[in-house]
Amino acid sequence: MSTPVVAEKKKSLITPRLLVALILLSAGIAISSQVAQMYTPDWASESLAIAGNLPYLVMFLALILGNIYPEWISSKHIVLVTSASCIATFCSHHAFLDIFDNFVTSRTAAAPYPELMGWYLGPFDITYINQLNLGGLLKVPWKVWIPTLTWWIIYTIVWHLFNLSFLSIVRRRWVEIEMLPYPMSYEFTIPIVAAAPERRLKGLLPERRFKFYLAGLALGFFYMWPPVLKYIIPWLPDLYGWSNTSIYISWILGAYNTGAAPALGSRIIALYYIPTNVAVYVMYMLMPLDILLSAWVVALSTIVLVQILYLRGYYSGAATMPDGVDRFFYIGTSEPLKLFAVHTGMFLGLTAMWLILNWRYIARTIRSAIAGPTSEELEREAIPHRVAWIIFAGCVVLLLLMYYAAGTGWLGAVLLVISWFLISTGGARVFGLTFASGVTDRMYLTAIPELPFMKLAQQGIVTREMVNTLWLANRPTGLLALSSTYIAMWYKIAKDTGVRTRDIFIAMLIASVVGALVAFPVTLKIYYRVGLSYTIRGNAEGWYIPWHVYPGWCTGNPAIWPWWKQFLAGVALTGILSYLRMRFIWWPIDPVGAILGLGAIPFMPIWQGATYLDPITPFVAWIIKYLVIKLGGVRIHDELFIPLTAGFAVGAALAWTVGGIAAIPRYIIG
Repeated sequence: MSTPVVAEKKKSLITPRLLVALILLSAGIAISSQVAQMYTPDWASESLAIAGNLPYLVMFLALILGNIYPEWISSKHIVLVTSASCIATFCSHHAFLDIFDNFVTSRTAAAPYPELMGWYLGPFDITYINQLNLGGLLKVPWKVWIPTLTWWIIYTIVWHLFNLSFLSIVRRRWVEIEMLPYPMSYEFTIPIVAAAPERRLKGLLPERRFKFYLAGLALGFFYMWPPVLKYIIPWLPDLYGWSNTSIYISWILGAYNTGAAPALGSRIIALYYIPTNVAVYVMYMLMPLDILLSAWVVALSTIVLVQILYLRGYYSGAATMPDGVDRFFYIGTSEPLKLFAVHTGMFLGLTAMWLILNWRYIARTIRSAIAGPTSEELEREAIPHRVAWIIFAGCVVLLLLMYYAAGTGWLGAVLLVISWFLISTGGARVFGLTFASGVTDRMYLTAIPELPFMKLAQQGIVTREMVNTLWLANRPTGLLALSSTYIAMWYKIAKDTGVRTRDIFIAMLIASVVGALVAFPVTLKIYYRVGLSYTIRGNAEGWYIPWHVYPGWCTGNPAIWPWWKQFLAGVALTGILSYLRMRFIWWPIDPVGAILGLGAIPFMPIWQGATYLDPITPFVAWIIKYLVIKLGGVRIHDELFIPLTAGFAVGAALAWTVGGIAAIPRYIIG
């Protein structure tokens, strides 16, 4: 008789003292993150250079303390505090303060939007909005703001619980069976493991990987420092030329605009820009070879296809557009391909196809939930499947009720939950193989929720349900729902560092709840004192209203309506690629790589803008990574190349952090 496999028991590190530390840390990071965003100039990674990189600073500080006091602080403690700081920053998709920006514009936009946008966007009395915007007050009229703050605090916590629960259900499949690498995780696991306090306790020096990591960090920092310094001291020479917006795209760092070279841009119309930023190439080198291969093959094939269509008379206006990104939007929304619709279908189909192809795994977790947890499940999983499914179902119900209360109507509420489930889960999966959250730029996000309003939009009619559904379908929800990416990554890091899965769950849960409870009221208090419009960042993203909610948004995004055929073609393409990838081990094109090839939104540590149909970066990264493995072997790749590139990416990010901090006094003093 075979003996059943029993999961190895791991001792929990969650003690009352550590709980208090995690609560205090989460509160401190949540406050620091919002203040940092307020006072970081927009050029510093869209005001995220300090806030978004706080987890790295926490990790390095914890590593130093751990090596000074190795008998008290272990590598597992460092993982827990760093994961909590990562979640508590609320910087997974865009600036958290976007929400407050829209409190102002929701009530100051042209009619009819101030009357139609729901109460969750602040009081209707313009007096209180002006107080938020202009500041100068010591007291906040809390009674007026409590309904709005309560809605957003609950909304934040519910989306984090939604992700924590569902990702705990798929965690074993993704992390232990499929072994998704989560490339960004290298930036944390390498220093935490290679310079672990446990090694110091045994009298051992850090592993050699740590030296390469630090070397990469220094290289990345000094490579990125010249453009950072140029922003701080404008009269300095521009060594890379990136500040010349006549030839470089201003919001994609180092992207040479092919429209500036008519001989190139007017001939290859779908080659929008040429990346010159080495840091972006380095980030790609952390991705798996098959993802890089898939990305450049799909991107190049699409460029060739668009070029053929152009020669046959389509996209005739593209050749005269001087800006490569303008051509991107024109080609992406226009006949015959309507690439944005195809791309949206591919991405939203990713989660759906994974669930279909892995239905047995999902069914097994449901059976486990019905039967009750085994001792192995209690030890192995973050929470028992029964608890996870109950939390997940409860979050779905709460989201439906909250959306309806916000003014979306029941149909809008249902479509919002479905849409963001596909986006958040798909984003977590894409992040497992890339540095991107998937297809999460603003023009893709409203595809499903906008469908019931299409006829009204074509007639130019604006309704309460339309504007609230469209607004909640876009970036503001992404700020919270795309926490899925970091949550999934920390489940992976917990496995790699030997941290108990339940401990990492508790750390992230504390960060989510405490961070939400602290961030909203403290931010409101600060704005009432100094004024939103008087911070360095100012009202950077208030343009969401009316831009994201007017009728033309429906009819023009993700492509010019009708686009459902192209959307379904994208879903089908992901389904075919997913099946082939699962069925045949030799099949080279991965659906995630294909999605990346058409474009995606990269995450921190280096916010460089979106990638748009770029075959060059993945091709160069693929060639270099392939040669390293071919000539140096897996050992050189794992022990030298990956630590060096991971360190480079972090170093380049920290250059912007230092630059953002250095620039604050100049902006405040004027």
